[in-house]
Amino acid sequence: MRLDIRLLTVTTVVLASLAACGDDRVAGGNPGGTNQVDTTAVSSTAVPSTAVPAPFVALTWADDGGCVVMGPNCPTYRVWSDGTVEISRTGEDSPAEVTGSIPAAQVAAWLASVADLDVETLAAAVGPGTCNSCVDGADTMLTVQTDAGDTLLDSTKLAFDPTNEFFADVERLMADVRAVGDLPLVSRS
Repeated sequence: MRLDIRLLTVTTVVLASLAACGDDRVAGGNPGGTNQVDTTAVSSTAVPSTAVPAPFVALTWADDGGCVVMGPNCPTYRVWSDGTVEISRTGEDSPAEVTGSIPAAQVAAWLASVADLDVETLAAAVGPGTCNSCVDGADTMLTVQTDAGDTLLDSTKLAFDPTNEFFADVERLMADVRAVGDLPLVSRS
């Protein structure tokens, strides 16, 4: 009797497994049951991608030098491609202290205008920079996202000449960025 129960259990499991598998034939006829797919029912219309690219830092403007005294009070501005503006203290690893935004379309237009930035041509047009922090002023490191990747411009090596079209455009953008807010002054003496 014991053997019969085991045989009955095994037979039941096998039959249940076969029933769960179903019929391998595809509608429209595949009498051989060879798992072929009926492609007449498959749509060839591609679904358009609705993925939005992740925001990236389009511009970073970091002042350093005399504004550090009793601070740090030098601002670093980060402008994201979606218009988000973050203002933090240069050299600090803390989160942004001031946040806001400017129109994303304004950032996109600016990025389009600097996409093919040629630093050598720009340097020839504006000339060498000066060390303002050597006399208690501030120097600027400007990182611009271009088609070639991040482009770093240093005011000690390259004059940030506001009469030059590139720097005039940067200043127009930065006027709106600075209008987002100011870092509160701190004294850490």
